[in-house]
Amino acid sequence: MNEVTIEGGNPLIGNVKVSGAKNSAVKIIVAALLSNEDIVLENVPRIDNVLTDLKIIECLGAKVQWLGPNRLVINGSGLDSYEIPLDLGSKNRTASLLAAPLIFRFGKARIPLPGGCRIGPRPINRWIETWQSFGINVEEKNGVLYLESGKLEPAEIAFKINTHTGTDNAVIFSSFIPGKSTILNAAEEPEVDDLIEFLNLIGSEIVRVEGKRIEVLGKNVFKGGSFKIMSDRNEIATFATAAVLTRGNITISPVNKANLLSFVNLIDKMGCTYEFSGEEMRVWYNGGKLNPVNVTTSPAPGFMTDWQPLAVLLLTQAEGESIVHDTIYTDRFSYTKDLNSMGAEINVIKPSEVGIEAVISDDMYDVKKFGEPKTIAKIHGPTKFHGTKANIPDLRAGAVLVLAALTATGKSNLLGVENIERGYEDFFDKLKNLGGKIVT
Repeated sequence: MNEVTIEGGNPLIGNVKVSGAKNSAVKIIVAALLSNEDIVLENVPRIDNVLTDLKIIECLGAKVQWLGPNRLVINGSGLDSYEIPLDLGSKNRTASLLAAPLIFRFGKARIPLPGGCRIGPRPINRWIETWQSFGINVEEKNGVLYLESGKLEPAEIAFKINTHTGTDNAVIFSSFIPGKSTILNAAEEPEVDDLIEFLNLIGSEIVRVEGKRIEVLGKNVFKGGSFKIMSDRNEIATFATAAVLTRGNITISPVNKANLLSFVNLIDKMGCTYEFSGEEMRVWYNGGKLNPVNVTTSPAPGFMTDWQPLAVLLLTQAEGESIVHDTIYTDRFSYTKDLNSMGAEINVIKPSEVGIEAVISDDMYDVKKFGEPKTIAKIHGPTKFHGTKANIPDLRAGAVLVLAALTATGKSNLLGVENIERGYEDFFDKLKNLGGKIVT
């Protein structure tokens, strides 16, 4: 397990260039396999999640070649296997998206049950229902999903609960099934629109008719092309948080303000200082007190659940009591124990304890069996953090612990750095360039 030592107390100052979005790159890499021609992808983050997916598609016979630090060419014409290796496929949840190009080419697929960050239940039942709606037979044996197509037909997919990767899955599948498919209650995340833009570039016909309605006219011929992955809005929010926490001054680019509105709304209510100029966002500490704010995570265009740990961390610096309610996952506050060990006062409680109705987005969560989940974090601030030794549990929580360590008095030793490297490109180097005292 990799370890990092951080000495806190230095304000982070300077410029940072954010990488391409992980949550966009991993699915566009999959969609590229629909084409027999070269696909050139720009702004691809060289992170563990992406590198694992590239290893998988190489094992399946695809051509993968780096043309530069973040420029990649993919060609799927050489695919010769429909079985995803168990050791690689079980690492990333997005490996299940590979079912689409494999069904397209072979009419069958063997997919290990998905892995990824351990942030509470992440049901795959929505994926299976979508596959079955298109005419695919699905069986599960010993941790492997066996998919085989019957007669593929277009379908109307209506998600009971809004789902990001479930929408990705439906969009990629319907892009090659002849006829018109409709996806209702579709996710509105900008990464989904990035996928749609890419698929249209290589020959698909996909339209977001209105916010949560997507219509797809399936095609069976896809061409090559060149596409630039969008900036990672999680990384943007992380460095904006770092500027406030460390009493620093950071200019972040490239930034699309439209993708950050709910996060900007939070820091605006808190009284943080920021400004936008073209594709740059500057965030700095103005010496004033920060206001407590209540936050509820929800699907786009709401406050995304990946920002939930950042919101909790920011609100430890507010004067008074704040509440963060996560309506997406039933168990994503485990990192608060480590923040409390560093001096924070965060209580994880049930919504009913503060007069809020519980919202459960996991349609497989059994309330009668498990009871009301603790999906509220009540935060009392402001907090002065002190150094600690802790294990990094997952990607987003890991970034939060690093930022807390950067503002703490004394040194912190954090184990499990590999969990951060799954999703942030050159994270520690970027922090060092801003003045962070970090030994990796």
